[in-house]
Amino acid sequence: MDPTALLVDVSLRAEEMSKIHNHFLVTRRLKIEKWIRWHPPDWPWCTLNTDGAHKANGVSTAGGLIRDYSGRWLTGFGLMLGSCSVTMAELRGIYQGLILAWNFGIRWLHVETDSLCATQMLANQVETTNEFASLIFAIKEYLQKKDWQVSISHVYREANLAADFMANLACSLPLGLLVYPSPPLGVSSILLYDSYGVATPRSVVF
Repeated sequence: MDPTALLVDVSLRAEEMSKIHNHFLVTRRLKIEKWIRWHPPDWPWCTLNTDGAHKANGVSTAGGLIRDYSGRWLTGFGLMLGSCSVTMAELRGIYQGLILAWNFGIRWLHVETDSLCATQMLANQVETTNEFASLIFAIKEYLQKKDWQVSISHVYREANLAADFMANLACSLPLGLLVYPSPPLGVSSILLYDSYGVATPRSVVF
């Protein structure tokens, strides 16, 4: 074959392969719609939902709540942190929630957070930076030194709406912790939806 013709043929084939590779059917990631809701734990477990928030003014907060197998409110908290990253707020929320659960007498606990980064760091799935190392250590130590059963998992935000409410409510608090023995005004409708199993659609990438 003529070298020039060979070069043209190779160039055309490369162009075809590029078009195939960049075709939307190849590059487009498949999405499906899933219905997301909060699931109550099995008896005798309780569930701690936590969340962190970082506002445009630089203020960060955390909040959470603990419910039993029937969806009944046991206790909750709001935490005004001041200035820190949202990941730090997420981790502080988990830590504070664990302390609250233990002091409440809970010994079988599911922890749910919509922070994938926080769950991965606690599971050693990603490298922990120096900024979070001491807090990660404190959480793991608290888990290991207590005689209880605890699982920590990531959930979508739609299954964590009550904790999201608590974290945002903490924006109105002074610096520090506030514990809620009963549900604060405004969260009751979310608790009701959760107890009835109301689901929200979400597009999930496969």
